[in-house]
Amino acid sequence: MARRKDPLPASSTEKDYRINTALARGLSILKAFGPDNRPIGNAEIAGRVDLPKATVSRLTFTLTELGYLKYDEDLGRYSLGPAVLTLGYDVLAQMEIRDIARPYLQELADYADGSTYLGTPNGTEFIYIDACRTPASMAIRLGVGSRIPMASTGMGRAYLAALPEPDREALISLMAPEYGAEWPEVEARMRAEIACAQERGFAMSHGHWITEAHSAGAIIRRADGYPIYAVNVGGLRSIITSERLGSDLGPRVLGVARQIEHIARGIL
Repeated sequence: MARRKDPLPASSTEKDYRINTALARGLSILKAFGPDNRPIGNAEIAGRVDLPKATVSRLTFTLTELGYLKYDEDLGRYSLGPAVLTLGYDVLAQMEIRDIARPYLQELADYADGSTYLGTPNGTEFIYIDACRTPASMAIRLGVGSRIPMASTGMGRAYLAALPEPDREALISLMAPEYGAEWPEVEARMRAEIACAQERGFAMSHGHWITEAHSAGAIIRRADGYPIYAVNVGGLRSIITSERLGSDLGPRVLGVARQIEHIARGIL
């Protein structure tokens, strides 16, 4: 059986010919849609994925024929189709960690009168794989499958704080181009919160991603100590104030992470 070769280092300028460019482009089209699945046209998709509009047109046509996109003829725009669900359903169904975490997440969400999430890292983002909410938190429309940036969220900063320094710095180096001129300010806030998280065990975000929301996050480690998941608690800043986050909810989300980590030890 052929063995999979290691990927080329991030610093390499050599093109990896093992990567199927057409497949990668098709998947980038699917990732262009936000959590609200707002219908968007080829021109907007092209801008989001940095591909020529003609290329995007061919890909969206193909994805529509396969059921991964839906086309609204009246609007001339696309939205995600039901076939997309099949891409992740089996993976989610196998994630025992979700079943273990959910009771603790819901209990904390009810206590906080906000939202709690379980997430897994993906590049410079986290992807929510489970969510527990209360009516007061519905104003912030995030759910399973939502992607959040590491640099400006409690969950992401907690993860960065827990990484070995070489891994952390490698990830941070990938973030800078995403923020342009705003990066120095984003980086300064992020590094300050990472330092705090390394001391207290949880990281916070005070409106640094969603202006009207605050959050705190903590990581879940596998047996060798490496962080592989994270949980957070957050909500409207009128309910979850900075003071409450630091003195009460932050320590509680850390406790939830440790409970999940302990019970899930056999599968991590």
